[in-house]
Amino acid sequence: MDTLEALFQKQIETIKRIELFLDIYKCKQHVSEDLRDLRSDVRVASEKLHQTREYLETDRKQVSSQFIEIMRKMRRNELLMLHLLELAPSSVENAASKPAPKIPSDVLKEVQNENPTKMYLADYSKSPFTVRSKHRAMKFYDFDAEITEEQFDTIPKYLKGRMQLSELTQFLQGEIIKCFEDKYALMYKQRKAIPNQQDVTVWKEYNNLQANFPGHSFITQDDLTRKTGKVLDKKTYSKLQMLRHLHILQEVRSEGIVYFLWVYNK
Repeated sequence: MDTLEALFQKQIETIKRIELFLDIYKCKQHVSEDLRDLRSDVRVASEKLHQTREYLETDRKQVSSQFIEIMRKMRRNELLMLHLLELAPSSVENAASKPAPKIPSDVLKEVQNENPTKMYLADYSKSPFTVRSKHRAMKFYDFDAEITEEQFDTIPKYLKGRMQLSELTQFLQGEIIKCFEDKYALMYKQRKAIPNQQDVTVWKEYNNLQANFPGHSFITQDDLTRKTGKVLDKKTYSKLQMLRHLHILQEVRSEGIVYFLWVYNK
């Protein structure tokens, strides 16, 4: 008798599960889209968590190795100073009495700053900033340039028109150099430090094109268009021609792409 009751009870539970399944199936069309969105959100969150874990681990290793190297150098310098004091104290005193060479204040400020905003490209490419996903506006000494009155006067009248030096300088500093800086600040970043998919696409384009001119810094006409948000007009192109005349930029056309190479002081 007990066995029969248990059998009936099992059948009743099976019927209840079937009824529950049918009730859920009826709601499928109402919840399927939400479930797909939830699954997508879970996948994105998982990827972000994985990227964050990798970034933290990489940053920790780099900071630790840099700290060890700094301590090793400090210890080596300390031993060297003690050795010099023992061997030639008088020479050290004479050297100390001489005035120290003057270092430009802007360079000194950046050296002392733990979070510099201006660097050389070679230093930036090896710095921790390339593995940090947080955006940081960087400037580079490699793109320092100025236009003097004498240089501006060498531009032919037909090319210069009524343009003033201040307008051309503003174009150079605010659009051209800024475009170079934004490009290389992104290009030297590591892939995992770029969370925005649109930036990843641009990053891949930058690195693919860089192989066309190894050892040179350049931007393209498309880079300028993307930076300014407008197609290059006649006036803008005239300004580019002036910068070519002043040997700041060099224009190269290859496979339908217009390149502007940085040649200032090269």
